[in-house]
Amino acid sequence: MKKKNNRTENGFTLIELMVAMVIALIVMGSIFMTFKSQQDSYVIQDQVTRMQQNLRGSMYVMTRDIQMAGYYTNFDSGSCSTDWDDDGNTESVRPLIYGCNNISSNGDSIVIIKACHERDSSGNLIDSGTLASGNTATGNTITLSTLDLDGVGGADLNATGKKFGLLVKSDLGKADIFEVDSIVGNTITTKEALHEGYTQGDRIFRADVVIYKVQVNAGRPCLVRKNLGSDNGFQVVAEDIDSLQVQYRLNDGTWVTGDDGTGSFIPDMYKVQAVEVSLLARTAHTIRGYTDPNTYNLAGQTVTPNDGYRRKALTSVIEARNIGL
Repeated sequence: MKKKNNRTENGFTLIELMVAMVIALIVMGSIFMTFKSQQDSYVIQDQVTRMQQNLRGSMYVMTRDIQMAGYYTNFDSGSCSTDWDDDGNTESVRPLIYGCNNISSNGDSIVIIKACHERDSSGNLIDSGTLASGNTATGNTITLSTLDLDGVGGADLNATGKKFGLLVKSDLGKADIFEVDSIVGNTITTKEALHEGYTQGDRIFRADVVIYKVQVNAGRPCLVRKNLGSDNGFQVVAEDIDSLQVQYRLNDGTWVTGDDGTGSFIPDMYKVQAVEVSLLARTAHTIRGYTDPNTYNLAGQTVTPNDGYRRKALTSVIEARNIGL
């Protein structure tokens, strides 16, 4: 008699195996898509966070400088001719605050003029001093005991990087911005004649001439800052700032935009009471599948990017402390 084999051998059919593989692929695809979506969201949020930090940081730095515009220079009553905005052209203005409208596709520039107000670790002003006995300043000649204005060592004025200075009457009645043409010993020759004469007891400062604008560095638009009065070139304040737009409120309530780039400078800039600064920032990289649909209104100017970057605009009205009074 034939022996019966009770052992059963079970397995998967080809159809069952294919169904299982399809289900596994669907599950794995769902997991990957979930991960990819979360990763994309994280990358976008990280870029948006950096963009917002750039905006806040830029506005903070600009606010500090704008609030100092006219510091001690508001006593100056005469214009001074020089290339205030470093664009290769000479502007003859009363130098308190100076704006150039739409200097490029990235918007405006703003120039802030003020006496140097830096302090040392003890709280003493540096790069400034008082004219000593025998010191005089008249016409195109300033004669000093020493070019070390603050007594801490080194020349505080020169004919290259530190070429802007300020003379102020001891009673704060008058002041003169000057640009150094040459220095022989401790005698400074200025490019333009001073409007007033100065003697012992009057103050002398190195002047800061701070320029803000947006320029492209290594393919990325950046807010940059330069101080013509302290030997440094343009420094990046923040990357991925698309546009800077500025307008100015005068003490009669009207708004002006500054120089239009053709020499049509607004002569009443010394009456500025407030500055409206608008910054437009973008993410560092384009966002896949996204097109910016917005039109941004920045200080009276409209910007319509229509590209793949996410953007955010920030506008602040900054009250001037030393001008427009």
